Amino acid sequence: MNRIVRAALVSSLFVSSASFAQDAEFNMQVDINDDADMPNARIKMKTTTTENGEETTTVKVRGGGARMDVRMTGGTMETESRHTETYGETRREPRMERRQEPRAEMPSEPAFRDCGTPSDEGCTMRRDGQLAMDATTWRGFYQSLKSESNEIVRQEKAEKMLKRVYLTAAQFGLVLDLFNNEITRLEVAKEAAPHVVNPQHALGFSSKWKNSISGSEYTDIITQ
Repeated sequence: MNRIVRAALVSSLFVSSASFAQDAEFNMQVDINDDADMPNARIKMKTTTTENGEETTTVKVRGGGARMDVRMTGGTMETESRHTETYGETRREPRMERRQEPRAEMPSEPAFRDCGTPSDEGCTMRRDGQLAMDATTWRGFYQSLKSESNEIVRQEKAEKMLKRVYLTAAQFGLVLDLFNNEITRLEVAKEAAPHVVNPQHALGFSSKWKNSISGSEYTDIITQ
């Protein structure tokens, strides 16, 4: 029972004992704003006198889910208290588990590959998720270009094939060496550069152009 209500109860008992000489009934409403457990209480007191002349005072307190009954007879006080609680049912919505989509794993790089070019560091590298031509593909590609005597036809064939395959810097350098005309060579470089898997290793190929302007243009192409 809240301390404030108890104080009100005890005070009421004294008042009732002193003030009521005959049967009487008294109702009291007590508001307690600062108590979250018992915001208000209702007190009901009744005083009666028995045939033996003994005065009995009964006090009933109701409030905030608490109940207290006090009976005082001849200086003896009996107290009975109860506290009832109402539990609200908490309904939990089923938790929706977020389904994690499986991540597409990039195929692991092979420990060793043969690209037809000795000690080729770019052979196990990728660009756009693609590996460079393996040795068999490279030999067929290179032999097809090398066997073409007409450089213009060779250029067309190279540009068409380079749109579908990727190559290492070492392979790229050998392709450039197949073109004697520096203008044609630069055009082939423009087509092939986006498919070189390790373009940083091809920076030194600018020396393949005697014309410094073409060499500078090649550097811009391979560093894009």
